[in-house]
Amino acid sequence: MPFLSFFSRRLYRDVGFNWQGINFAYLFLLLAICCVPATLDIRKNMMQSLKTGQTELINQIPDIHIRNGQVSIGQDRPHYIRLNDGSPFAIIDTTGSMNYIDDETTMAMLTESKLIVRYGPQHFNTFDLSGVENLNIDKFLINGWIQTAKSAVAPLSYGIFLLLSYILAVLALLLAAVIGLALSHIMHSPLRFSGAIRIATVAATPAIIFITIAAALGLSIPSTAYCVITLIYLFIGVKACKRVPGRDDEVVNLKSCLHEAEGSIEELAA
Repeated sequence: MPFLSFFSRRLYRDVGFNWQGINFAYLFLLLAICCVPATLDIRKNMMQSLKTGQTELINQIPDIHIRNGQVSIGQDRPHYIRLNDGSPFAIIDTTGSMNYIDDETTMAMLTESKLIVRYGPQHFNTFDLSGVENLNIDKFLINGWIQTAKSAVAPLSYGIFLLLSYILAVLALLLAAVIGLALSHIMHSPLRFSGAIRIATVAATPAIIFITIAAALGLSIPSTAYCVITLIYLFIGVKACKRVPGRDDEVVNLKSCLHEAEGSIEELAA
């Protein structure tokens, strides 16, 4: 069906009148395949980011010992972990002289009894370490954590990306189905809402495939272009469902459509 969705009006007619359900299982399967290139690109960028910052930051981390909620690093002055430009990324201070983050570039601070993490310009989360009885942290342990995170990046990013893509696609197709139903009313077509949703799902297939190709090639195409493509195919699909006197809505053999000239792009344009 992904191939036939580009040119076969018989497919749209068959989907609108003869298919059951709302095609959301097909949509999920299509997105599950098409999300792979985008996920690989996200993983590549994250890996490069981790690799760039991993060595320069890890080498600055001292040995940290936490005993009964009390932190010690073997020195009596604040320890700064800095970025390449010299700005502080994190501060470890067990002297009690610092209890809050006042530098915009600092993302975390470890004091003698708590961990403060920035999650916004003026927003912080504070974690009490009183429940930690015995923990030793060094650069080798943190490097192991990073390696574990690298292994989890691909499946985690894929699952999140697929879930968000599916939710957005379902919402967009519900709107497209409403538009399709309005077009059906204008064209005096007997198409129902369930049929309009099915047609909208097929009509979105070319745009989803184009998005996948663009992501794989690293191309940046305005989202309005994909919306226009979907609306064009939606119009074609609804138009294909107009009742033709003396013609039954026979069930279509999709394989046979691949060999028929009536499914050509030239006919579709006509």
